[in-house]
Amino acid sequence: MKLGYRIYPSKRYVSQEIINAYHEIPTSIVSDCMERLFAMDSKIRPFHPKPRMVGHALTIHCPPGDNLVLQKAIEMAEPGDVLVMNAGGNTTQAPVGEIVVSNCIRKGAVGLVIDGPIRDSDVLPTLSIPVFAKGVTHRGCYKDGPGELNVTIACGGVVVRPGDLIIGDSDGIVVVPYEEAEGLLPKLFKKAELEERVLEQIRNKTIDRTWVDQELRDKGFRL
Repeated sequence: MKLGYRIYPSKRYVSQEIINAYHEIPTSIVSDCMERLFAMDSKIRPFHPKPRMVGHALTIHCPPGDNLVLQKAIEMAEPGDVLVMNAGGNTTQAPVGEIVVSNCIRKGAVGLVIDGPIRDSDVLPTLSIPVFAKGVTHRGCYKDGPGELNVTIACGGVVVRPGDLIIGDSDGIVVVPYEEAEGLLPKLFKKAELEERVLEQIRNKTIDRTWVDQELRDKGFRL
């Protein structure tokens, strides 16, 4: 296929059981357990009061100011997909608004992540799926192309491949490579349990913080 005009089928690697497990884990824990290397830029933020989202990546590569292939992505979307769009980081033209999101809901998508802005910002928070984006503008896009679907893209400073696991909440977006999704779960549960124990010790005022001074001494501080 010609570069810039490639459209590939969607891919599924992660089972619904695994997706359900990730619904219980905050992005902060997922990010920590992947050495904080798979977090999207904090400029990509949620425009929804309940932005919790876990799903398969359907990747979209559009030139700035154009959303033609996004329209095709909507029709290719399957229940459980998250549409992830590299729009070149452009913030002057919005590829996504109420009509696009409403059509994604029609297809069963669970969210959108846009490396660009949205419009209809008063309406999108009232719809049933979250949108994560870089900002807001009333100015819309053209529909001329080119563009690509289900190719490897960059979005928010992170590589995203078709079928990768996309996790979003109020803190932002983290990407889990599909081949790591199942194997990472025990580490995530262990981290979540550890944090809950620490919080319980704080509430009970039994927390041991002697590690702070020891860490400083180990690094050469004089106390």
